[in-house]
Amino acid sequence: MTTFSLKPHKGILKRVLWLYGLHALLSNSTYLIGYYLLPEGLLRGSPQVAVGHLVASATSFWSEFALTLLFNLGLATVISVLMNLQQVKGFPVGYLMPIILGITGGLISGTNSFAASDLTRYNARDGMALGLSIGGVEMLGYILVIASTVKLGVYQCRSWWRWGGKWKPTKTMNLRDVRLARSEVICLVIGILLVIFAACRETLMAMSS
Repeated sequence: MTTFSLKPHKGILKRVLWLYGLHALLSNSTYLIGYYLLPEGLLRGSPQVAVGHLVASATSFWSEFALTLLFNLGLATVISVLMNLQQVKGFPVGYLMPIILGITGGLISGTNSFAASDLTRYNARDGMALGLSIGGVEMLGYILVIASTVKLGVYQCRSWWRWGGKWKPTKTMNLRDVRLARSEVICLVIGILLVIFAACRETLMAMSS
C-alpha cells in the first residue's frame, strides 16, 4: 500500500500561519489586479455575490443573521471539513478553500462588487476596520477550522488529475479512528466562534446601513 506523509503539516500553529499568509498574499494581489485592471462591478453577478444579495434581502436582524450563519457556518465551514476528508499526495484538499476565497475575495473587493455595500462610502481607515473585523475574522475562523481538521484525511489520492482505476482514492483509515489533539480541538472551537462573531458583525453592519 502506498504511504503518504503529513510531515509538512505537523503543528497546528504552522498550519494556521501558512494558510493565513497564503490567503493574505493572494487576496492582496488579486485586490490590486481588480482595482487597477478590471472594471468596477465586474463580479456583481458571480455566485458568491448572489449569496450576499440573498442574505441582504432579509427584513430583520435575526433572519439575516440566520441566513448568514447558514452560508458561513452551515455551508462554507462544513464544506471545508468535508474537503479535508481527502488528501492528494498528503496535501489536504481543504487547503484549497482559503486559496479560492483569497482569489475571489480580492477580486470582489478590488472591483467593488459587493452585494449590499459600496466601498466608496467608506474612507480608508473605516473600510480597513470593517474588512478586518468582518471578512478578516471570518477568514481566520475558516482557516482555524481547516487547519485543525487536517487529520480527517481518511482518503488519499496519488494524482490531482486522474481519478478512478489505479488512481482511485485509497481509504487509509476509518473516520472513527481519527483523534484530534487538544490544541486542534481548541482551534476548532475558536474557529467556529469566530465565524459566528463575524456573522453577527456583518449583520449589524447591514442593519445599520
